[in-house]
Amino acid sequence: MLLDEMPLDAYRVDDTTLAAPLPDAPGPHSLRVVAKDVVATAVVIYLRGFVERVEGPLLNGRVEPGRDPRYLFGSGPTSLRRWNLATNKVVDLPDSVHAVSCTRGVGSGPNVGELVLLTGGCAAGTWMVWRTEPLAPLTDTTSARTSDFVAVLRTGRWVVLDAGRFSIVACNPGQACAAATIADLVGADVVRSAGGDRAALTGGPAGGGFSSGVPVVDVDAGHVRYRVPALTTAKGAAFSPRGDTLFLAGDSAGAPALVAVHARDGQRIASRALGYVPCGVAVDSTRGWLYVAGITTAPAARRSLLQVFDRGTMNPITVLHVTAAITYGDLPCRIQQNPLARRLYVVETSAGELAAPAQIFGFDTPS
Repeated sequence: MLLDEMPLDAYRVDDTTLAAPLPDAPGPHSLRVVAKDVVATAVVIYLRGFVERVEGPLLNGRVEPGRDPRYLFGSGPTSLRRWNLATNKVVDLPDSVHAVSCTRGVGSGPNVGELVLLTGGCAAGTWMVWRTEPLAPLTDTTSARTSDFVAVLRTGRWVVLDAGRFSIVACNPGQACAAATIADLVGADVVRSAGGDRAALTGGPAGGGFSSGVPVVDVDAGHVRYRVPALTTAKGAAFSPRGDTLFLAGDSAGAPALVAVHARDGQRIASRALGYVPCGVAVDSTRGWLYVAGITTAPAARRSLLQVFDRGTMNPITVLHVTAAITYGDLPCRIQQNPLARRLYVVETSAGELAAPAQIFGFDTPS
């Protein structure tokens, strides 16, 4: 078997089938079989993988997708921005919607496509839920004060990230609101299940020590239901579409790992060692796949990649490597899927106080 006239390491499966591993070389290629009594005419095949890196708009801190998977919302230099990943165009929204000068990104609402924004200014503003497409305020508001972000899990339940510390706030009718701080975790993000009953808190151990595991919140109860001790640091998290499985990627006793647990009680299902440092996790919305983005640790050849797993077995399927000179993986990243365009995006934004150009890395969805 020849790919672009270069031999492949082919082997025979049976009397009528040949198989060969293909290189990580996205794009069109010529393939032909050289054998007796076989037509030698080449066929054109298209290998899917990394497409391009594009510098995005100025953004700062946490971003949140809208109802349309092409859109991400985040904090620009002067106002909230809606970023179209497919066209790399932005729309600046009114500066009264979100006080970007005193926050680090936007929070997530209780439903898909809802944002939590600091509306009304830095001093007198209120963190409240907004619907996207069209952008409109909803009734849920919080009494939280923070310069980071707030995630509203449902009415009367929210998580506050302030100066790197998570607090879980539970407000019940006729009772004062109660707040519990997660003291041993330097927080990064809140990831909610599709059913809204669980939320994973990602981050790393405080003070350089080992935490007691990744906290998972019981939303109805308003407190941590269990911890996942298999990981001391969680760099990314995602729930299965039905919300029954939680996937976490991070550090396990000094080694990168991927772990799957039952979302209800945290019982481990499976784990896999990773040969790279992960920065984000996502589930495929149309197939039984799981995506993990990260970066290799070899000092001489640091390389970003996107690995695809079978969600049911946790077995690896393929690895797509980034060929651009600029890499991602040193900061938390977000994996965003555009099913109609059969495209995956890995997005990295600034974690500092000032907006910086976001980076977007595009991949063809594996066939």
